[in-house]
Amino acid sequence: MLPINFNQLYYFWIITKAGSITAATRQLLLNQSTLSQQLKEIETSMGRRLLVRSRHGVTLTEEGKVVFEYCDRMYLQAEELAAQLKSGKISKISLLRLGFCRSVSREKVLSVERAVKAVDPGITVKIFSGTGEELEDKLRRRSCDMVISNIDFAAAQAMDFRARLIASIPHYFVAAPQFKKQGKAFPQMLSGMPLMVHSQEDPIRRAGEDYLRRNGVVLNVHAEVEDSDLILTMVLRGEGAGFLAPSAIKKHIETGRLVKLHERPIGINENLWLVCGKYNYSNERVQKAINALMEQFKFAYPG
Repeated sequence: MLPINFNQLYYFWIITKAGSITAATRQLLLNQSTLSQQLKEIETSMGRRLLVRSRHGVTLTEEGKVVFEYCDRMYLQAEELAAQLKSGKISKISLLRLGFCRSVSREKVLSVERAVKAVDPGITVKIFSGTGEELEDKLRRRSCDMVISNIDFAAAQAMDFRARLIASIPHYFVAAPQFKKQGKAFPQMLSGMPLMVHSQEDPIRRAGEDYLRRNGVVLNVHAEVEDSDLILTMVLRGEGAGFLAPSAIKKHIETGRLVKLHERPIGINENLWLVCGKYNYSNERVQKAINALMEQFKFAYPG
């Protein structure tokens, strides 16, 4: 008989993914004292501390990371099997979980999804969004395989992640034609104009606002929006100006629904990275697709 209690191992896996014992209780429908005891017992049976507890949650020890990697392979495959049994069909599933920061446009996300399919059409891509902090946490807990981010959190966490810069995209201030004030030059025409801006954590917002302040523009933030596509919708409705990428505005400029408030780039680019873990992935096909994108993918955008 194997000297491992697989129920306890499963509890450890869920606690780690959830980030805390409290969060895991809601998922497992067990009380906190029971889970704490189960975790203590598996650590005792292994003779190793797997998790460090604090008021902020749990953190894997170095040995805990190794155990978690084994659990991740085992239970993810078990979940795939359960899903197939439920569907009535059994075949090998290769699932790549792709996260993206909410301010990254859907068009860019779909470009990465198409690149995955080009490497291996048989891979299923599960796509979801989150903040940079949420996605970094998911990568660390291995509940996400790859992230499209405009924040290079791999730079600060080099031991855990690897990153590839896939685009550096100039942005333009745009608005409906009626907002292009006659007689006022850019950027002064933006003084007092309603602005649709990204969330505070977004580097492109900070860079854009810094540029305007340096040029004496009085900011009038009309709405703070995480989603670039929603900013575009609001700008198209004539609610004010937005700071957007060429790929988002190109067709609307051509049809006259929007105008650029400046013709030349102002030196502010949105940098996008693909970020993944430095560990080996349990599915060989997913590993191959991730390696291919990390080695050669580059996002193309219209000028």
